[in-house]
Amino acid sequence: MTLRSWAAPIAAILLAGAMGESRALGASKRETAASRYAAAAQLKEDLSKVPEPELAARQYELVISAFEAVVRADPTSGYCDDALLAIAGLHEKMAGRFGGDEHRRRAVEAYQTLAREYPHSGHRQDALGRAASLGAGDPAGSPAPQALAAAAVDAPAPASGGLALSDEMHDEGATVKSSGAAPGIGMVAISAIRHHSYEDGTRVVLHVDGRPQLKYARLARPDRLYIDLFGSRVSRDLIGGATIDIGDRLISTARLAQNRYNKARLVLDLRSEVSFDAFWLLDPIRLVLDVRQAGTERAARTRQGIAPVPGSGLEATASLPPRPATRTTDGKLSLTRAMGLKSRRIVIDAGHGGHDTGSIGAGGLLEKDVVLDVAKRLGRLLEGRLDAEVIQTRESDVFVELEERVQIANEREADLMVSIHCNSSRTRSVRGIETYYLSLTTDPWALEVASHENASANYSVHQLEDLVSKITLGERTEESRELAIRIQSSLHQGLARHSSRIRNRGIRKAPFIVLIGAEIPAVLAEIGFISNQEDEKLMRRSEFRQEVAEHLFLGIEDYMESLGAPAVTNSLSPVTAQPD
Repeated sequence: MTLRSWAAPIAAILLAGAMGESRALGASKRETAASRYAAAAQLKEDLSKVPEPELAARQYELVISAFEAVVRADPTSGYCDDALLAIAGLHEKMAGRFGGDEHRRRAVEAYQTLAREYPHSGHRQDALGRAASLGAGDPAGSPAPQALAAAAVDAPAPASGGLALSDEMHDEGATVKSSGAAPGIGMVAISAIRHHSYEDGTRVVLHVDGRPQLKYARLARPDRLYIDLFGSRVSRDLIGGATIDIGDRLISTARLAQNRYNKARLVLDLRSEVSFDAFWLLDPIRLVLDVRQAGTERAARTRQGIAPVPGSGLEATASLPPRPATRTTDGKLSLTRAMGLKSRRIVIDAGHGGHDTGSIGAGGLLEKDVVLDVAKRLGRLLEGRLDAEVIQTRESDVFVELEERVQIANEREADLMVSIHCNSSRTRSVRGIETYYLSLTTDPWALEVASHENASANYSVHQLEDLVSKITLGERTEESRELAIRIQSSLHQGLARHSSRIRNRGIRKAPFIVLIGAEIPAVLAEIGFISNQEDEKLMRRSEFRQEVAEHLFLGIEDYMESLGAPAVTNSLSPVTAQPD
């Protein structure tokens, strides 16, 4: 592609993006950021195809401006750190090509902004390293990257323990700040999990290198307790999570995993009604969770120097009420949420099958085989961890009509549906995660993907009007979009650790036949590009397919929890702490 031929696509894409935003004045800031990031990423990809000698500074600046527009659209979106990384990298290239300190300075500034404003980004350490390699100084208002890195590693441990959280002293869902935490400076690492069973209770211990903020909640069907650790990451040894079979009279299993890119979650699967305390022990730092039978007499914590946090102002109650649904990501309260409706029956749809192979990787891997395996793994997770009723549209290598798949969901009165696919592109270098919900669109890429996935449909042209009316059902669309957001976030944050080139391609809307007519929230997840050789190699590995299923599960679980929880009776008596 020559310089002259490249200028036209730039203008067209920028114009299309501006027109798209003007047509969708009601779009949220996050949606705007997502659409701008998609356009900017496409520009960057086009830029990479032009021989460098043919590129002038203006072409680089156009792409940089497109990424800057992402940050302006929504500084809190998950696209900003990716955009800043791209901005910095482009300035670094310009410094190498055109010389001058200005481009180097702007590269350092972008790297440092990424590290300072998005401390939980997976790009943070890379950004600090690149800034240091460019000879970063100490610009006003921003510590030098060396200092930031040192602070992340050498932040002093808290001087004393103290109660972290308990169901006597804190309302369910309340966030508890730890005096030893250093918000915005690095991530707390979780290096190990272990447990002890005693005659009167069970202790679960997490080894950490700091004291993050905590929040807990209880869930039913099945009964479980979870604690979220904000600003924390599991270590490389636990990168796939950890499941411990405790098997005593109170707890069946303990599960630790990365719930979000900046939040780890500990889940205890309960066998009995329990009460608990969580507190810190030091030298080394450990988070200790003591669980005992509900109603058991409390013993004095003072024997071990563990005293309640004074002035919490949160009173114990006899039981925890049902938890209402939260608002959607856009701050809306849909009819589904206002009426307290829950999701318990889930349809998992493995795309393609039989003579319909789906996409085929360069090495011969078939999409239909990958997605069937992932679907089965996801089904087992949903049944085992959420006690959900799972309906598979296919459980073997058979062909199921697209129209029949959604009929299965409606006839079985399912509550939500997830269709699993592998993406494909004529550009073999493309990688990333996308999640779709049903809606009309003019986005060329979304329409191309829909065309590929709809190839085996049997609808005829005269049915178009009826299909359009089914696509535009507002309530279902809103909840489908919310499900897509949560699945996309979980999938990308989980799988991007394999490579920074696995991009967050965002949630998208498209007219997928497999979703048309669904009377429930329904999404289609594209778990990676089988057309990319690196993705194909990953998809061949059973452990990677399990990881995909795990992150699909976490996204679904997050959505289901956002719909609220039924009433769960809990004793609020704290428990006696045992020596660690």
